[in-house]
Amino acid sequence: MVPQSLEGCQIPTVPDSSRPMAGVGRDVPVPIKHRLVSHLTVAFVAICLIACVHVEHPLASWGNLSPATPSDDCVSFPATYSNKGNKTDDSSVFLATWLHPRNAPTRGIDKDLLDAQTVSLEFDGALLTVKTNGPMGAFHQWSFDKSKREFTCRNGVLRISQGGDKSGQNVAAVGSDAIDLYRTQSELIVNSHGGSAGIALIMPMAEYGSAWARFPVQASSSSPTEPAQ
Repeated sequence: MVPQSLEGCQIPTVPDSSRPMAGVGRDVPVPIKHRLVSHLTVAFVAICLIACVHVEHPLASWGNLSPATPSDDCVSFPATYSNKGNKTDDSSVFLATWLHPRNAPTRGIDKDLLDAQTVSLEFDGALLTVKTNGPMGAFHQWSFDKSKREFTCRNGVLRISQGGDKSGQNVAAVGSDAIDLYRTQSELIVNSHGGSAGIALIMPMAEYGSAWARFPVQASSSSPTEPAQ
């Protein structure tokens, strides 16, 4: 997912005017100015939580995403797909970067994730393995474990869970992200969505986003009605 940033959504802190200052009695009323600032802060928080949301929807021209025969085995997904696809605004996006585990480092392979020509999905028991192929040895693979609830198959939709710790420099945050995959006759439709909440430079932060993209099925791949061999 790929959620949008929270620039412009930082929440200012306000001194706690309800606490008495040294040498001042507890019955001293809170200045109207401070109470007004507190009310404005609450209003700003509410506006921020609404404004820090970016949600896309699949285009009608992409067709019906509901599986013709919903099942919980996801036999239609093992195939090879183009790494380069398009979002709803027709901008380019790369499947390998969307499927790479969020908590895994990309240093040293980030260029390969962009340069890969194809991305293959394979099932082996409880493992879903993702393989990238491209020029100059741009081959990498990683797996998601169903027994660890890293992915599920439900009603013909393959969901990969990508939540967890999103902390970084000057940021402490947790999130709950997921990637839903839908298979059509000629394309893999991907919806990356989720949210996070935490503290950035002592400022509360929250965000939610949902983005869609589609990636062509390679001609040599098996049809979506064929089970994996």
